[in-house]
Amino acid sequence: MSEPSPSLEINRRAAVQRIDLGEGSWFDLVEGFVIDGAELFTNVHGATPWQQAEVLRYDKYVPEKRLSAGLRKDGPPRAVRQIGLHLDATYRVNFSGVAAILYRDGSDFQGLHSDREMRWLDDTLIAITVLGVRRPFVLRKRGRSANHADPTPAGEAEDDIVLTPGEGDLLVMGGRNQRDWVHGVPAAATDQPRISLTWRWSSRRGQPDTNPGYYEGRQFSDRPRQPGARRS
Repeated sequence: MSEPSPSLEINRRAAVQRIDLGEGSWFDLVEGFVIDGAELFTNVHGATPWQQAEVLRYDKYVPEKRLSAGLRKDGPPRAVRQIGLHLDATYRVNFSGVAAILYRDGSDFQGLHSDREMRWLDDTLIAITVLGVRRPFVLRKRGRSANHADPTPAGEAEDDIVLTPGEGDLLVMGGRNQRDWVHGVPAAATDQPRISLTWRWSSRRGQPDTNPGYYEGRQFSDRPRQPGARRS
């Protein structure tokens, strides 16, 4: 295998593992995609204006157990632009980007959910570059747990698919993954941080999903519906 170009901060020739989940869902895993994942982590961690969002749950806002920010698709850092160009060329679509999430330590988590904010979920791509410590990333077939969208630590069931991306790996969920599966980052026994950089795309084909998204809140009262998320 040829070595990556010295001017590139990503390994465009890194091996891609395609896992078929059946019924039109799949994911790709590319280990070692970012050549110096530690350096990119340091650059993003130090230069990003992190904020803590509050999410509406029933009739009150609660702080998310993680920090977030938006990055420009064209960088800086330079590696962010290179990742975006690589994704566009490889999957032949125009990804949006870039959502950055910081898990400060193992007590920060993301509950099991699907990215319903995209609305059209029959043909989507969600690409995540994972930097920092390796910790579980859980995929679960929708319907296996009655609480799959509850914003609590994801936990792990016996038939879950559990990956441990980190240190510059790339994970891409595709097809009907957001329609038929849920995913999350459960709490973990670590004091080390983790950053995920996420690009998204939807073909906008199929039946739009009308269920509440993660940021729209879940309310069961006759109070007027409120906006779903706010920054603090």
